[in-house]
Amino acid sequence: MRRTKSQSEETRQRILDAAETVFIEIGVAGASLERIAAEAGVTRGAIYWHFANKQELLTAIFARAYDQHVNGLARTFEDASDPLRAVLDWALSVIELFGTDEHTRTVYRITVTRCEYLSEMQEAYTLQRSMHDTMVENFRLAFERASEAGQLAPGWTATTASTTLHCFMSGLLDNWLRFDFDVEVAKTLRMALESLVESFRRDAACPQRVALSQAGG
Repeated sequence: MRRTKSQSEETRQRILDAAETVFIEIGVAGASLERIAAEAGVTRGAIYWHFANKQELLTAIFARAYDQHVNGLARTFEDASDPLRAVLDWALSVIELFGTDEHTRTVYRITVTRCEYLSEMQEAYTLQRSMHDTMVENFRLAFERASEAGQLAPGWTATTASTTLHCFMSGLLDNWLRFDFDVEVAKTLRMALESLVESFRRDAACPQRVALSQAGG
């Protein structure tokens, strides 16, 4: 029984991998379960054993990629003694992930450039919106902690800082996925991100700022 369960999970993952390949090649709307089954080397019935329809496939692809990142975001910020440093570290790790992990770029490129969230795709959109809202809320909580700790520079509030950072990250990733930034662009983005987050910090001469400046130089 244990082996059968393991084999079933292997088949499920192979179907998800195949769906990613087909979706990125021809888009979600143009993909068929027959095409995905052929790519996975399974029957259409095997797909129906795991997924009721294309919508469930797409939702599962999103969930497989998103859960790890969103949960990691929450843990990092919740336990951080320096919320601003934690925010920066997480954002830099996202840039690193997109720069080095082709699978992550593929999944996110499907969400941005290969899917129309209409009719039967509404469930996938709902999941994506939920993940988005979770990230926004975690950003806000992190900046609230920074504000309570007296870290935020004059002129910044938890709301304005979290909104600014979220817009920066969203625009950064959207453009990366649409235009496939190279290594040099990623380096520039890291420098811009470091400058942005440090602009939120109250003391321009604080040890964290000095250490970051030295590391960047």
